[in-house]
Parts: sequence; structure tokens; C-alpha cells
Amino acid sequence: MTRDDLRGIVEGITDEQLKQILDIHSRGIGKAKGEVEELKLKLSKAEEDLAAGVDTAKLLEESQCEAEKLRVRIEELQKVIDQNEAEAASAKSRKEQEERFECAAGNARFINDFTKRGLLAEFLDAVRDEKNAGRADGEIFEELAKGRDNLFMPKDDVPSVISSTMGFGGQITDGDVREIMGLGPQI
Repeated sequence: MTRDDLRGIVEGITDEQLKQILDIHSRGIGKAKGEVEELKLKLSKAEEDLAAGVDTAKLLEESQCEAEKLRVRIEELQKVIDQNEAEAASAKSRKEQEERFECAAGNARFINDFTKRGLLAEFLDAVRDEKNAGRADGEIFEELAKGRDNLFMPKDDVPSVISSTMGFGGQITDGDVREIMGLGPQI
């Protein structure tokens, strides 16, 4: 608003009155400009805060993704640890059971490893069987070996088949050859 605008609106206005009106108007404009500047600063600050919030949200989202990846990896590693512990416990248990078998077998010399492994498997099954609860390992072993031929090496280290087939015109069978070689019977 200018002096001429005011003179066109108010007839007979004095210069002093014009000055007072324009001063009031200028103060109002100055105040409004100050408020606008203050609002601009607040808006700028709010925009900065929003940008920082968006950046923080992105970081949190990335952190959450990383945390999820870590959680999955930890679960995978825990499964491996659990599996290794189970395998170690199983191996320890198996070793303990084999030691029980060795103690029960005493000085027995098996005719071959195949026979030994077979009797070991039977021994382990018998030990787990409830009907053998409270029985000594040696007793279980003796019961398993009782009445079975060709489990152990004879005292003279010559399998029985040799003494029964050689020199008397007998024919050696494949089973005899397998026994001589220390192999179990062919199934």
C-alpha cells in the first residue's frame, strides 16, 4: 500500500495520518515477515528432522535385515553344534559299548573281523534287551557264543576245516576256502 493508494481511498487525509497508517501497516508487514521467516526455519528444521528420520529408518531396516541374517546363521550354527555333540555322544557311547564287549570277550581271538563285528552287533542288541537287565556282560557274551562253531581261532591257530579236509582225500569247498582266509560264510 502506497500514500497515493490511501489518498484515493480517504479524502482529506493529512501527511501525518498517512505516516501513522503506513507505520502501522509496516509494523504488521514486518511482524508477518518475521512470522513467515520463523515458520520457514521451523519448516526447514522439520524437513531436516524428517530426512534424518528417513535415514534412521533405512538404517534400522538394514539393521533388522542384518539381524535376521545373523539369527538364521546362528540357528544354522547351533544345528551343526547340536549335530556334532550328538555324534560325539553317539561315538562315545559306541566306544563304551565296544569296550564292554572287549571286556566280555576277554582273550578270545576271533576267526576274522567279520565274525567279531557280527557277534558285537548281537551283543549290543542283547545288552539293550530288557530281558538281559541285570545280567553281567560276560554272561551275555558266553550265551551268544555257546554252541557256535568257527567263531574263535583254535588254540593251534589252524582253522578246523583244514584238519578235517586235508590229506584224507576230501574236497575243499568254497566255504572251506573262505574260512581258511578268515572270511565269514558267504550269504
